[in-house]
Amino acid sequence: MRSVQFLLALLLIPVTVFAFDFKGVALGAPVTPDQILEKLGVRCGAGIVGTQVCNGGVTIARESATLNLVIGTEGNVRRIDLTLSPQSFDVVAPLMIEKFGTPTKTTRSELQTRMGVKVDQITHWWRNDAEFEVSYRKYAGTLDSSNLYFSTKEDREILSKPRVNRRGDL
Repeated sequence: MRSVQFLLALLLIPVTVFAFDFKGVALGAPVTPDQILEKLGVRCGAGIVGTQVCNGGVTIARESATLNLVIGTEGNVRRIDLTLSPQSFDVVAPLMIEKFGTPTKTTRSELQTRMGVKVDQITHWWRNDAEFEVSYRKYAGTLDSSNLYFSTKEDREILSKPRVNRRGDL
């Protein structure tokens, strides 16, 4: 009886710890470049400091997207970063809410272009106990792209650190 309970607990761990996934590739979970090719149709190559970086075209909810996925040195998915069109937001966002539940946080603001046109910016955030996070911004830097970003705490910390000593480039 005890072994059955243990096996059931092991089966439930991936569900609770790796709650955020894209097409079966779970954030924070172990993965190989061959599995990424099989599941997403995207090839991986060598990244910096022993990481693997996977870039290419994919779809989400039948909408075209560009994928940047990072496999950390330990072999776990560190980042899943998708760039889509803002028009895809109204299709993909409700499906994300259906899949991951009500966002932990949603913000709404107004953006203004150089020409004075105002557009509504919406950002949804989902976060779990493992400090994995998903954010989906309707507009990402320009009015031509939106961003769906699955991240680990490690990835967010790496991206927040200065990358190079800029003093030598003055």
